[in-house]
Amino acid sequence: MAGFTLATPCSWNGTVLLEAIFGDKPGFILVSTLTSLAVFFAGIKIARRKDAQNAWAVGTLCALVVMEVSVTLLLPGGAGATDGICYLNRDPVNVFMTTQGIMNIAMFIPIGFFAVRATRSPLLSLVGGATLSVATEFAQATVFGRNCDSNDFAANFTGAAIGVVVAYVVSVISSQPRFRWENRLKQSGILLVAALVAGGISINTVIIPVALDDSSIQLSSPTQEEAARTAMRRAFDNHVNITKTTLRPGMEGAEDQVVIAFPNGIAQLSWPSRSEFSVLLEPESTPGRYSFPLDPPASSPKDANGAQKIARTYAQSRYSEQMKGATVKTFPIGDNAKFGWITSWRINEDGVLLPNRLDVQVNRAGRISQLVVREFAEKYSIPRDRISKDAAIGIVKSKVGLDSDRASEHLIKVYGDYKPTWVIAVEHSPDDVESFFVDSRSGKMIDNIPGVSENLTSPQTS
Repeated sequence: MAGFTLATPCSWNGTVLLEAIFGDKPGFILVSTLTSLAVFFAGIKIARRKDAQNAWAVGTLCALVVMEVSVTLLLPGGAGATDGICYLNRDPVNVFMTTQGIMNIAMFIPIGFFAVRATRSPLLSLVGGATLSVATEFAQATVFGRNCDSNDFAANFTGAAIGVVVAYVVSVISSQPRFRWENRLKQSGILLVAALVAGGISINTVIIPVALDDSSIQLSSPTQEEAARTAMRRAFDNHVNITKTTLRPGMEGAEDQVVIAFPNGIAQLSWPSRSEFSVLLEPESTPGRYSFPLDPPASSPKDANGAQKIARTYAQSRYSEQMKGATVKTFPIGDNAKFGWITSWRINEDGVLLPNRLDVQVNRAGRISQLVVREFAEKYSIPRDRISKDAAIGIVKSKVGLDSDRASEHLIKVYGDYKPTWVIAVEHSPDDVESFFVDSRSGKMIDNIPGVSENLTSPQTS
């Protein structure tokens, strides 16, 4: 069933935080910890030989830098292509709304704090924190095959700045000697100039800046959390125990999505319209306790007709408005209906499929395992003078040289207005189906429709 582009958010507690950073890599954790401890004691020893006043702070700072390098550059399993691309997010404020952003801030707070304790210079500590973050991001893009992101730099620098301010405030209110901003001014200037020169050379040689909208998972607001719970209760009463809600920003004109996580499944609610709701309760072919039973429970369906009766009973009690004036079809999912059957309600007006949508998947035990709801109430008009299916297919053939016999006409929002649009599906392979869009009135191909990414042609509508 279409409608899912899933990302699993993590619960915000200490155990899951460690899992989010290290994953299931006990060997890496052990080696990283032992290396940090060795660097800690070595740093203290060297600092004492140099007669440094805060040898313990020097050792701690060195150990923290080793941990930062380990997590950001050496953690196994996250490497990809070293393409030199650094993403510049247009909305840097969102870094404070993401789990990853908060983790990066938290990681650099102690670095900033102990940098001040070790160097006795807030200014040098700030410049050093910024330089460490930039060096990390550039190394990720050019050497280690990881993501280079301006939001990560912003979070790292914010964390370092918080640590510096905390250390400075502690020195002010305590009886210890006050850390002065003018301390190590010359060293700060040299490091800053060196970092700017190195950064400038890198950007003009090996780094490729690419601007994009922020797509990071963000923390959800109380209003979004309540909307998620309301949508889940309407669909499944109190059957589902929500563990986490987050917000995924929409791309290319698409709405944001409230991502709802719960045991064994996930759901999405469009935001702020709340008009689209997708739920995957149980992805397994073997029915279990996570799928939703009717009250009273239905018998196991033997065929599509039996599954449709169960789906109708369920939908009538919860989404009756979606059923009015709709054509209903049921088809199997998987070989020999291994995953059960999907019953789909669609409203067709003069051959044009409206955005209204209701899909209910019934598994072989007669329980609801998946749901997609699309509520549509906007104004539209369907003109009579529209091109035919064959004409639309011919236009795609002439423009891109690809044959197809699968097409359906949909009412799609194109740059602010709902228009009848032919969707032509070209199957390159069973797992690779490409959609092309043709304006039903002008006959012109539409290169891109913001917010429309899934293949709209389906077995029941083609």
